[in-house]
Amino acid sequence: MGSLIEAVNVLGSLFYGLILGIFLVAFYYKKIDGKNVFIAAILSEIAVIAIYQFDIVSFLWLNVIGAAAVIIFSAIGLLFYKPKAVNS
Repeated sequence: MGSLIEAVNVLGSLFYGLILGIFLVAFYYKKIDGKNVFIAAILSEIAVIAIYQFDIVSFLWLNVIGAAAVIIFSAIGLLFYKPKAVNS
């Protein structure tokens, strides 16, 4: 892995993109509920770890890929699972 700083950056890049993606979905996409985002985060983490294991891109890009994957998987999940309307 190299130096300690590089190891911390690699480990962080596996998770920080997902956290950013969750916050972006929460701020900008009000129709997507927590169940969709949770499933999207799990699928995105699997994708990020697979990309890291197969060494497809540099570890610095894993943050961007993780955030984008959460947004995309959440939007796809909205097509299959519509949240129930709340009567107020």
